[in-house]
Amino acid sequence: MKPIRILVTGATSPLGLAVGRRIKTLSHHATGTVRASHSEAPKLLFDRLVVVDLEDPSTIDQLSGDFDAVIHIAAASYDTPERLMRITGTATGLLVEKAVSLGIPRFIHVSGISVYGQPTVPVVTADTPVSHSSPYGAAKWAAECYLHSAQHQIAGVSVRSPAIVGAHPLTHTHFLAKVHAHMRSGATVCELSNPEFKFNNVIHEDTLAEFLVDLALSELEGFGYCPVGSLPDENLKNLIQRIAEHTGYRGRVEWVASKTPPFAIGLEDALRLGFRPTTTSETLRRWLV
Repeated sequence: MKPIRILVTGATSPLGLAVGRRIKTLSHHATGTVRASHSEAPKLLFDRLVVVDLEDPSTIDQLSGDFDAVIHIAAASYDTPERLMRITGTATGLLVEKAVSLGIPRFIHVSGISVYGQPTVPVVTADTPVSHSSPYGAAKWAAECYLHSAQHQIAGVSVRSPAIVGAHPLTHTHFLAKVHAHMRSGATVCELSNPEFKFNNVIHEDTLAEFLVDLALSELEGFGYCPVGSLPDENLKNLIQRIAEHTGYRGRVEWVASKTPPFAIGLEDALRLGFRPTTTSETLRRWLV
């Protein structure tokens, strides 16, 4: 395959670095966006770094280059509702407009399971109604809407990601990372629910990066979205036991009644797009190294 040129936003994030590694492994060309011109971390992974601050529309407007695809990772996760919408939602719309003006044919957007709010169905799929219950979920949904509205001008996919684990555990604030941190703190009791549930609301950053780059290399049409996760093969009780062993936890795990029903992530939509998932146990093994 002829090398292609990919614009990667959020190049210094853990997922951005994983995407950069994947692109380099495949001998394609990557330009990464960073918020500050002095950023050094990803220069070995990217052919070029450009300054793009999602809070400053002028930096988006100044983007230039001949690209075959965009992988849009950059976003704000925790902030005021107004800034979350501006940085994660509205800025995506501006970036989509810029990609259209540059003639970029494909736009891959990293969205989140958060667009569903608290699901009440046992398995979440692309057809599950969106019912976001947080400013972050609303901002991600707004970003999806901007990309959807441009589907006749640029092909797009919004990948709804669950918890991401990888080489930078201190940057993660999802459920498993919180359990890990709680156990490492030496807490006396760790209260959890649904011990027999086969959990798959997690993905390793390298697995997700591989899928994102594959989509950027694919011939896409129109717009679609798909949730991703791991292949469920172990119940939550076993997974938590592995985290306890890894952290040397000597406290007590108490399994209490859940206030909300658990949900799994259906992978059928992603599999149709070429997703190659790993099992939940393998995902945990790769994380807990």
